[in-house]
Amino acid sequence: MGYAIRNFNSPHNVRQTGYNTERQTPIAGDLTGVQKTKTGGYTGRQTLNTEGQTTLTIQQQTMRKIIFYFLLDSTFQKGVDIIAAKRKRKAGKNIDSFYNPNPTSIYIGCTVNTVYVKINTGLKIRPADWDFNLQEPSRKYPNRLEFNAFLQKAKLKIERDYLILLTNDSPITPKVIKKIMVGAFIGEKAKPVEKINFWKVFEEFMQEKAKGTKSATITKYNSTRKSLEGFESKNYALSFEKMTMKFYLDYRTYSIEVQKHLNNTIGKNLRNIKTFLAWAEIHPKKYVTNNEYKRFKCETDEPEPIYLNASELAKFESYKGSSSGQAKSRDIFVFQCYTGQRIGDILSLRKQDIRLIENGPSKEWVLYQQKGNKKYPIYIPILDIAEGILDRYCKDINDNDIVFAGQCAVIVNRNIKKIAKEVKIDTVITKVNYSGKERIQLTQPKYSFIGTHTARKTFISLSLQWGMRPEQLKAITGHTSVKQMTPYIGNDKANLTKDLKAKWNKNEPTSEN
Repeated sequence: MGYAIRNFNSPHNVRQTGYNTERQTPIAGDLTGVQKTKTGGYTGRQTLNTEGQTTLTIQQQTMRKIIFYFLLDSTFQKGVDIIAAKRKRKAGKNIDSFYNPNPTSIYIGCTVNTVYVKINTGLKIRPADWDFNLQEPSRKYPNRLEFNAFLQKAKLKIERDYLILLTNDSPITPKVIKKIMVGAFIGEKAKPVEKINFWKVFEEFMQEKAKGTKSATITKYNSTRKSLEGFESKNYALSFEKMTMKFYLDYRTYSIEVQKHLNNTIGKNLRNIKTFLAWAEIHPKKYVTNNEYKRFKCETDEPEPIYLNASELAKFESYKGSSSGQAKSRDIFVFQCYTGQRIGDILSLRKQDIRLIENGPSKEWVLYQQKGNKKYPIYIPILDIAEGILDRYCKDINDNDIVFAGQCAVIVNRNIKKIAKEVKIDTVITKVNYSGKERIQLTQPKYSFIGTHTARKTFISLSLQWGMRPEQLKAITGHTSVKQMTPYIGNDKANLTKDLKAKWNKNEPTSEN
């Protein structure tokens, strides 16, 4: 360690060169030599200046500027060539497969007079989620902004305290630096960022939806959750940072190859997943920090609708019923065919929802559909057959009573399949769906395909065939556009063929010689 002896007219004179500091300080008393001053880190020798004052020339140790930086504890997996991996990373290549897959501690470190000093910040992160150039969590990491704010706030406090040491000529030793580093995290280190549990948030989403969503929609969300749980058990644990296009492709593959789902089912599940992620993105806690999920495609197929023609509907109407339960299911189904509403709305119908149309003897059903959050009512004219059914069921009930009490959609579906089979609605038809690109073809008697939704398709298809305009019809069914109503429209193939032949036979082109 070097020192210098100089005489100056002024007792306090400081010369700085780079990071070396040379200073003369007046010393009282008869000191013959100094090895260390009260501030530490100095050496010097006593001498007399021209004015008879005792001075000491001291020189601080040569020391590089201290730079504080963040680093990870266990970055790479065991057996990885770290030097080669770092070269690849520097070249811009993805080396996520080389990283330690588990969260590892984040340290802040520096070098003080060739002594390496580091402390644990109390936070952990997976190396794949860390930006090694910026020394902060990567953009895809959940709560990146809050996480990085915590680290940068502590780092700024350390740099501030270090600057105070410099400006006050305080000792700069590894022990002192470590003390201010520890002090920056006191009271904050015990509050690491809580790891977000995907399923805990999903449960919160379900609880919120249950407050204002009909039970049928909740059932669909539960089906989607069951599908995701199956995916997780066969693939990897789900988290918000994994909701990327890779997940989208993996989930579609799993749905097709393992669950054997049709495209329509896959599309519905993906729509539900997107609804959940959109909710999580606008949540006050900002569970989702990237919007890659918005690129998920909810592709569906549109198979030809299955509906009842007029003669088949007449068979249902004339069915007597082998039990009171089947008779009620028949009435519910026929009423649905004549009103075009969803089974959930039919089963929720109360007597007070039916009223006389203003300035006329006819009745109408005022319905706030159980779909979404519609704030406007749908007015459904009650046709004669439907009115006859209502008269029977409303005769002995109160205004607030359910009209078709005692049945659910499952029972109605089961009974109407039996009725359709008994009245011989048994034309053999082929239904085509797709799972991915694989064509799934099912050929069975028509009664096996009939369900409560067949009634809604029957109402729409027959109304259009009998001359109603689509714009009028959607006002009754509650569809927001004609395009939205298209999957419910079936073609009358017999009349279509008849009309086609009539037009072409009448205008058949003739060859000219």
